[in-house]
Amino acid sequence: MATVALEHVSVRHDAVLLLDDVNLVVGDGEMIGVVGASGAGKTTLLRAIAGVEALASGAISIGGVDVSDAAPAERNVSMVFQTPQLIPHRDVRRNIAFPLELRHHPEDDIATRVAAETRALHIEALLARPPRDLSAGEAQLVQIARALVHVPSVLLLDEPLARLDAPLSQHMRRDLRSLQQGYGVTTFLATNDPVEAMSLADRLVVLDGGHVVQVGAPMEIYERPATLMAAACTGRLSTVSALVERDGDGFWLVHPSFRQRAWRPSLAEHVGAAVLVVMRPTWLRVAADGPVHGTIAAASPVTGTITVALGNGPGLDEVEVATGGRVYRRGEEVSLRIEEVILFDPRTGGRLA
Repeated sequence: MATVALEHVSVRHDAVLLLDDVNLVVGDGEMIGVVGASGAGKTTLLRAIAGVEALASGAISIGGVDVSDAAPAERNVSMVFQTPQLIPHRDVRRNIAFPLELRHHPEDDIATRVAAETRALHIEALLARPPRDLSAGEAQLVQIARALVHVPSVLLLDEPLARLDAPLSQHMRRDLRSLQQGYGVTTFLATNDPVEAMSLADRLVVLDGGHVVQVGAPMEIYERPATLMAAACTGRLSTVSALVERDGDGFWLVHPSFRQRAWRPSLAEHVGAAVLVVMRPTWLRVAADGPVHGTIAAASPVTGTITVALGNGPGLDEVEVATGGRVYRRGEEVSLRIEEVILFDPRTGGRLA
């Protein structure tokens, strides 16, 4: 419902810079995932947009209007916190209705909107309950309903599914995306869950130490992460260290358990030094003629992966390998073929082109 623009936004608490020169434009109706390690600035970014975090510098506009100095109530923004913030003396119905009451909506309109939200989130049976009688997951669903009931211009979701159990979280991912698209509300989703980020967001913004290190489509960042942090935020991975050796116009990545060809020009600066080799589970394949050998240390039918300890002896590197539905047992010896890798500079964490 509104384009959101952040221009050179910085947030400081005393001497600590929580956000540093953030520039970002989020389109009308877009859902953007905000990812990064704990302390990267995800919640601070959402709070700055909501108006509950003062800017040290820069500007924020919503729908083309500068709201940098506007009070939270003047921004038509809703925020869903990781820990539900429900009013204890109001039942679920009146909690959801609260934003509409503040805006002096007629009673019949309030009843219609509350019914629609509770029906969409499948919480009609909770309407008469007080917050103390709700499970953590139920309370979060009520908070989401309350955030959407007045149709905000911008929806800010801070780890909204973190307190839900796995089946409910999976179900809510579908419902949340459907609701967001139905309303067309511009949405920021801060999450530590790569599955949430990859399945819900139109684009991702990766934060590290308050800096934006990459913005792009989920699969773009998954396949071509700018930093090791960006790689970790977008899916499962294995990381090992390998020595770079030159071979004519190309290079070898030399690990105690394998040698892998690499053709990246930037490796010329790392000959004789170690680089970080990152592999996604689907980039490794069990193959009878594979040149990499190891022993299965763990097998998980839930994730569809095996963990393989490379080589022999103590202190082995381990890699996670997609099984393609085949069942393996712990202790089995397997051979692997590496089909793709991403390389990073161990000093900077940046990807090597």
